[in-house]
Amino acid sequence: MFSLISLIDWILEILAWLIIIDVVLSYIRSIPQHHPAVVLLRRITRPVTSPFKKLVPPQRVGEAYVDFSPILAILAIWLIRMILVRVQTGLLL
Repeated sequence: MFSLISLIDWILEILAWLIIIDVVLSYIRSIPQHHPAVVLLRRITRPVTSPFKKLVPPQRVGEAYVDFSPILAILAIWLIRMILVRVQTGLLL
């Protein structure tokens, strides 16, 4: 049976992959940043990554800046998924 926890876990997994896709697309200059698919992707991922960007602003590494917010967001999603699995299996209650 497909439970609510399974649905939330599935949504969180998709969200993590969308964040990874967003990061990869940000490095590909040939893709227009105003393309409707990119805009939709950013509208989905930015609300998740922006709170982490406020906690840890992009860090200067040589001549470039590195944004750690996607990594932190994926780690938070991973942690939430781990807790959900434990709740679902009854190990956390």
